[in-house]
Amino acid sequence: MKKIYSLVTVLLLACSTGFGQVEIKLWDNGTQAGTGNALNGEEYTIMATTDGTHGVTINFKNTSAVNKTWKMERYRITDMAAWADYLCWGAPGDPFGQCYTPQIMNTNPWTSPNQYSLDVAPGASANLVADAETHGAGTEKYRFYLIEGQSTRVDSVDVIVTSTLGIEDQQQDEVSVSVYPNPVSNVLTVSTKGLEGTVELKMVDVLGKVVLAESGAPINKVDVSNFKNGVYLVYVHNKGNLVQTKRIVIKH
Repeated sequence: MKKIYSLVTVLLLACSTGFGQVEIKLWDNGTQAGTGNALNGEEYTIMATTDGTHGVTINFKNTSAVNKTWKMERYRITDMAAWADYLCWGAPGDPFGQCYTPQIMNTNPWTSPNQYSLDVAPGASANLVADAETHGAGTEKYRFYLIEGQSTRVDSVDVIVTSTLGIEDQQQDEVSVSVYPNPVSNVLTVSTKGLEGTVELKMVDVLGKVVLAESGAPINKVDVSNFKNGVYLVYVHNKGNLVQTKRIVIKH
């Protein structure tokens, strides 16, 4: 009996060393979800009404008193075969981090390589930019595990992406958005077709910060020469509705 109690105690201690030492927060389109609240072990839902790239920025803060070595694991709980996902993993302030394509993340679950593990000091953070590329209606559920060392799952957060293409969306095949060149170094052109009135643009960087918000004609020229190198999301709105999201890379 003593051996059983000892084993239970060891297991409880092992679990307690990981959980409670990280704070998870999430930003969607530059806005913090549940402002002031951590999302450890929780889930967040993105409602998509158009095909395109839909993503969030997740911040993992080391709330312990010691340095941590972290990796990231992505687990697709449900799998929409026609959809794809992209990840960028790095320290806040690093405009690129390390980015991964669907071709690289070809297993489920998938864990970031050891050589790109992050050393995170007490009070410091790591950022994950998670994008889902939707094609048609459906739901995809992703779970993102924070991995300590080689394989210890410390904590997690779920992101659910639900695409609900309405009849109006399906009929507007003539609506299109083009963003070029990509990568871009100086001037980015955002060209829209089939939209009426003013087009609103919003650009969000890898940290979830809104770096540009403006409105104009269907064809917009954006000077990005002073922007930092990195991955950005371009959101195109019309009449208050999100039309499409595009991922771009700025590289000088």
